[in-house]
Amino acid sequence: MSALDRATADETERPPDPSAFGVYYARLQHQQNMLQDVVRTDTYRRAIVGNADDFRGKVVLDVGAGTGILSFFAAQAGAGRVYAVEASAMAERAASLAASQGNARLARYAPDESRAKAGALSTSKLSADAAWDALDPTARIHVVRGKVEDVTIPEHVDVIISEPLGFLLVHERMLEAFINARDRFLKSGGLVMPSRGDIFAQPITDGQLWQEQEAKASFWRSQDFHGVDLSALHDAALDEYFGQAVVGYYPPEAAVSDDVATYAFDFGTCSVQDLRKFEIPFSFRITKTAILHGFGCWFDARFDGSTERVVLSTSPKAPGTHWYQSRLLLRRPIAVNPGQSISGTLSFKVNDRLSYDVEVNVVLDGTSVSSHQRVRLDDQMYHYLTPGQPQVPHA
Repeated sequence: MSALDRATADETERPPDPSAFGVYYARLQHQQNMLQDVVRTDTYRRAIVGNADDFRGKVVLDVGAGTGILSFFAAQAGAGRVYAVEASAMAERAASLAASQGNARLARYAPDESRAKAGALSTSKLSADAAWDALDPTARIHVVRGKVEDVTIPEHVDVIISEPLGFLLVHERMLEAFINARDRFLKSGGLVMPSRGDIFAQPITDGQLWQEQEAKASFWRSQDFHGVDLSALHDAALDEYFGQAVVGYYPPEAAVSDDVATYAFDFGTCSVQDLRKFEIPFSFRITKTAILHGFGCWFDARFDGSTERVVLSTSPKAPGTHWYQSRLLLRRPIAVNPGQSISGTLSFKVNDRLSYDVEVNVVLDGTSVSSHQRVRLDDQMYHYLTPGQPQVPHA
């Protein structure tokens, strides 16, 4: 068994990241899924290479580097040195790409350039767990295995790049590592990319989806399942199914209001605590007669470069991505009519499953009609194979 195979096997049993994501992102098939998301990859490349003035000759940190694709984009933009930090065994795959002859032009310096770099780097210390010489003065891209909260790099950086985005922006809580890296390693006045993240929500009607979830729970209404009465668990089953976050595309025409609620994070200034608990208040004026079954949500990530501002959108009106959109259903839907309004909050709080619980509270204004639902973002129901829905564009 090779050293790489042993490392992968060891991580399956005891990953350095205590979450399941440490194993998940060590698989090339999952990295491929992200790389082949054309919207994701092309937008990141445009944000980095299209703002080459922000990268040329600069020291860059890539947080959660995966295969190192963003590090290579930074090198294409002229970065002077890039530290690619990755906690999973994918770090060794990234190191293989950086060491390959085919990537030598991007990942390594020419001999005369490397001699000029040797003095600054030769005595500095990086992660003791690195299985390669991350301080090789001939390397432009230095791959460092470890959690960004734990590793050490020998200098502060000019730019931090990362793809820390989960569905509905915050799932997986990778944004906390991104902000932690900013606080530890970014020079004063430095640049973070993405620069901002916005969560959007709108009220929707989706009777078919709502009925699917209700039908699943109806199994627990059985009073004679092999002689056993299961009906005492029916209410709990309804709570569980309607507590799932539904991940998949939904059509823009499902909206029952033209209004959209927004919550923004400025990644240059927000704190880790800002990410762990936040609330999105909303007030929507209804535009059609319908049953309000829940809320459709998505996010945008913005990259504020000095040359170009680039936006990555997962809106139902935008081209599809592997993040899709998210729907938060109400177990008790509300009938609405044009001219009426609803108000309430979506309250997000981190949980110990590297995700969030969302408390949905909505009131039909001027009435006693209301609904409440707790949704667990870590318990997803994937609903993206419906006939007629667009599929994720791949290269």
